[in-house]
Amino acid sequence: MSVPEFDLVIVGGGSAGLELARMATRAELNVALIEQGVSSGRHIFQRIPLMVGKIIGNSRFVDVWRSIPLTSAGGFARPILAGRGLGGSSRINGNVAYAGPRHRYAQVYDKIGLNFSDILRELSPGASNAAPRVHTWTDGLSELFLKATVADGARLLDDPDDDFFGASPLHVNTRWGLRHNHLEAFYRQAKKSKLTIVQGTAKELIFTDSRVSGVVLVDGVEIHAQEIIVSAGAIGSPTLLLQSGIGDSAMLRRAGIAGKLDQPHVGRHLKDHANLRIPFSCPEHDTLNQKTRDFKALAEGFKFLTGQSDTILRGPGASAGLNVEWENPYRIQLVHFTQDRSQVGTKGIVFEKVRGASLGMYALWPYSEGSVELTSKELRIDPGFLADQRDMTTTLQALSHARNLIFQMGFAPHSNHIDDETLIRTGVYSGYHLIGSNRMATTARDGVVAPDFRVHGIDGLSICDASVMPDHLSSHSYLATIAQARMLGHQRGWI
Repeated sequence: MSVPEFDLVIVGGGSAGLELARMATRAELNVALIEQGVSSGRHIFQRIPLMVGKIIGNSRFVDVWRSIPLTSAGGFARPILAGRGLGGSSRINGNVAYAGPRHRYAQVYDKIGLNFSDILRELSPGASNAAPRVHTWTDGLSELFLKATVADGARLLDDPDDDFFGASPLHVNTRWGLRHNHLEAFYRQAKKSKLTIVQGTAKELIFTDSRVSGVVLVDGVEIHAQEIIVSAGAIGSPTLLLQSGIGDSAMLRRAGIAGKLDQPHVGRHLKDHANLRIPFSCPEHDTLNQKTRDFKALAEGFKFLTGQSDTILRGPGASAGLNVEWENPYRIQLVHFTQDRSQVGTKGIVFEKVRGASLGMYALWPYSEGSVELTSKELRIDPGFLADQRDMTTTLQALSHARNLIFQMGFAPHSNHIDDETLIRTGVYSGYHLIGSNRMATTARDGVVAPDFRVHGIDGLSICDASVMPDHLSSHSYLATIAQARMLGHQRGWI
């Protein structure tokens, strides 16, 4: 079965896909937006930032994969998560809002001839079509952390997007304490008469000679358009290309897929922020382990309903962070709970009962790369955690620094009976900031898409999401992904 042809089909209603649909419909294009999930992005647990911990393990809102066993990370598989439904990961993430510093965009994009200065101004607070961006909640433990960073030599910053290296409370996209990001702009501004939302899963792309002309859904429905933009994320986008015969020809042959375009970079260069947390006891401070239980939870709910700014419900489980300028920069973040991370993929975030918190850390610009591959039987995801020894060196430095900060706060990190490198390799987990698996480059020899987001070697097909980023741009990937969509919108004359 086929449906009438559109000007544009967007595959994926996540962060980039919604922004593209908003801009394209306002430019009078007839757009079909294909999204496999059924969530509208407006569930109350998605709106109240802290409550997303309750739905992380729910398949209505989240896709959960298991990585292959990682030899560079203790030999264990790790859960890999991405948002499902309209808004994608932006509706189930920690809601932290950093586009990244201008100097980092210059480092990454100058070599391929793109300038993001105007885009970053568009995403700054107060700009039209920018989501509200405010400080999250803080408490006494937050103040101890920030004071410890200053005593250790860091600068206290108002906004790390302006002056990157230093410490600050986290910034979040909220209004009146509720998550408020570019999904709200989509609902408010996308031209409904120009938009058709199709709930379904893309199976493969349709080729007409050397041009991609449509998409086949798993139920057999075909949707055709003048242009197809794939915005299914750093796992979903390369998977769709591989299923369609665009990828490394040898891999496709082994998987039993007829090759259409030999492009060995599809699914390669996958990067993530490889996180580590170290817990510490803080006997005189209630953390989320306590504030989410019994009467204290009711008190937090009352504060939220009465508009008080210091309630834990107004932000994520972290409240402050430190970006450290080093040989390879890294980030340390105060997290107001402890948990068993092995349950995240099935039970969501389950707080422990002890009076404790943790410091999380990761290399900001990791060298390690992994991959997304198809075999005849399965999808194989290798996030490549710590595959490059330089990232281990950075994480060892961050671990030492984090321990010093805990002591500076007046506490002590939990003791371990293993060496630090083993602690890191067995304890590292996904930051869910996956990028790079269809990276942008000026030629097909170095990447999948050109600086105009069009796929090298084939007409009618573009990719726009975190998978095209040549490298990490920010400590958190949401606004950096929106920046990709805005760049494409400017290039096409939609804004």
